Amino acid sequence: MLLGTVLAGALTVATALTGVVPEAPAGAAGARPAALTLVSQTAVVQPGQSFALRLRPAPSAGPAAGLALTVAVFPCLSSLSAFDQSVLSGPVGTPISQTTAPLPLAGLPTAAGGAVDLTLPVSVGPSSGPLIRLAPSGAQCQSYPSGVYPVRIQLVSRPAGTVVGSLTTHLVFTEATATTQRLRVAVVLPLQATQRSAAATPAELLARPEAALTPVDPGAVAALDATLASLADQHAGVPATLQVSGQTVGLLDTPANASALARLTQLAATPAVHQVTVAPFVPVDAAAMVAAGLSDELALQIARGAQTVAAASSRPVPDVTAGFGPWVAGGPVDGATLGALVQDGFQQVVLPSTAVSGVPGSGSTTQPFVLADGRGSSVVGMTAAADLTLRFVAAAGDPVLAAHQLVAELAQLYYERPNGTTPRAVVAAAPAAWTADPAFVDALFGSLGTNPLAEPVTLRQLFALFPTPATCRGGCRLAAPGGPGGLPVAAIRDQRVRVNGFASAAPGQRPLAQRLGDLVLGAEALALRPGQQAAVAGAAGAAVDAQLGQLAISGDQEITLTARSGRVPVTLVSSASYPVGGVLSLGSDRLLFPGGTSRWSTPVTVLPHHTTVVYVRVQARTSGTATVAVSLRSPDRSLRLVGGTVAVRTATTSVVGVILSAGAVAVLGAWWVRTSLRRRRIRKGEEAEDGRTPSGMPDGPGPQGPADGGDGP
Repeated sequence: MLLGTVLAGALTVATALTGVVPEAPAGAAGARPAALTLVSQTAVVQPGQSFALRLRPAPSAGPAAGLALTVAVFPCLSSLSAFDQSVLSGPVGTPISQTTAPLPLAGLPTAAGGAVDLTLPVSVGPSSGPLIRLAPSGAQCQSYPSGVYPVRIQLVSRPAGTVVGSLTTHLVFTEATATTQRLRVAVVLPLQATQRSAAATPAELLARPEAALTPVDPGAVAALDATLASLADQHAGVPATLQVSGQTVGLLDTPANASALARLTQLAATPAVHQVTVAPFVPVDAAAMVAAGLSDELALQIARGAQTVAAASSRPVPDVTAGFGPWVAGGPVDGATLGALVQDGFQQVVLPSTAVSGVPGSGSTTQPFVLADGRGSSVVGMTAAADLTLRFVAAAGDPVLAAHQLVAELAQLYYERPNGTTPRAVVAAAPAAWTADPAFVDALFGSLGTNPLAEPVTLRQLFALFPTPATCRGGCRLAAPGGPGGLPVAAIRDQRVRVNGFASAAPGQRPLAQRLGDLVLGAEALALRPGQQAAVAGAAGAAVDAQLGQLAISGDQEITLTARSGRVPVTLVSSASYPVGGVLSLGSDRLLFPGGTSRWSTPVTVLPHHTTVVYVRVQARTSGTATVAVSLRSPDRSLRLVGGTVAVRTATTSVVGVILSAGAVAVLGAWWVRTSLRRRRIRKGEEAEDGRTPSGMPDGPGPQGPADGGDGP
């Protein structure tokens, strides 16, 4: 709808600053950048078209009756640096068109959510009437009138005219025809949701190992679903390259998110339009992992990511021998990292433009080039424009504005060398930490779908556009990566060993072992700080401990042997629902085991929900109580599944001791007999001398006289 009645006399052909409300300095009182946001706008204006915008004032800006808008259009930009300046600090110079007085919001058509519509007819050259006139200026772009024009829109409070909100967008004007050689652009979107460690009880971890990590925010899941819906439904014919994290797919694999997975399957089923790349299970810094000696973990990240996404999207797992396509790096890599990626199945790599120098290109665009890994192998590389990567997050809180700034920069890139005879291409890769934003995606792909200057393609199509890699100017030079950083290498390695040990002990629980291993992979996420990575590794360890907690060794009672040798029972108790195999080991300094050794081991399988008793023959070196150390380890002996002790008491006497004891008893008995007989003889003699009978009575007449009849007194 044309706002002729509203804009009559308001927009004039002006080259002076008269009528433009001065903008408050950044951070000054009253400056509220978030008070005005962009809902939609015309992506590219062609002759005879209008520049239409939908704007939404924030409720905090005040009642609509007291608000108005001012519009100022600045000369078209002649370089990418000028474009960057217009985004970062606002347009400079003298406007070529502007409002002479603020436009009251109350006089503009309203839309849902409190938004207002502003439609501005566009004219080239001298004209009169309510329109934007694209007039020439001193610093003229080379394709005038075609070009990129900064547009500053201010929300002002009436009647004082104080600026309460402001934004800078761009009017892209073109006279391109259908035969124009358009700029090819591959948009790469990471679809992910980062998880951190969570406090979970052993029971919760036992029931669901994923409880070790925080549940994904419902808002993030909704954003992922809406983003997939935008790509699969609203813009199904617009090519896109998707980096889908395996961890995120696992989070979406629930009945509540069935629609999101269905849309992912739909996108994966149209490889000519939508390319789902092989990506790690979680976004990682490949160079940091290789520098830390975690190349094996990087290989697991890639294999597990490919497997998870393929299963969720009902597609076959990519064949490593056929090549995985491009690896999209979020930062610098070195030769060792390239070698690891080649070994893992990648023959192509996309690097940030700041991560390699000397690359071929046409102006600010990119072309494929060859990178050697220093080990005799090479990959074909392309660069992702750093400026375009920044556009994904440049306009915080206003995703639609960010999307249109990206589209405008693509137009600026096109106008470097418009309608050339050879193809020109760029990669617009979102940063690894970017979170799905359906408003951004809808605005971006809606603008690219019918764009006369930029043609969206997938990365696969972009590499195919240049069948022969170009030669680097003086040799492509890789920027040095930052090293291993703060990766908790020891914790990651330790938990990987424990998960592998569990997998060997419970071979029938491969899916469970994979879920435990996925927790370790989550500890390597690029979006986590080192402390958070270490916490996730610890949470993975807690999940393994919960499984091992189902095993116990019953050693709380003493076992007594009544002979020097005998059998000792070792009782293994399992409450697990699956069998566990391992190596049972016993050791003691006071006992000898079969073979005459102080340590002994044997393979054991502990049945589910069962008490398993293993009898071990032992021989006591000495009598007394001996402590036996008992442990059950995984078959590869890397993991101690359970441990404990058993007390063995030996209540036996040796042969020598028996002989000595018997001899002592015999000697004591003989001594007692001899002593008793001797005492008896002595007693009898004394009794005879006293004239007593053995009973103690006198034998003669007693005191009447001596026994021999001698004289009395």
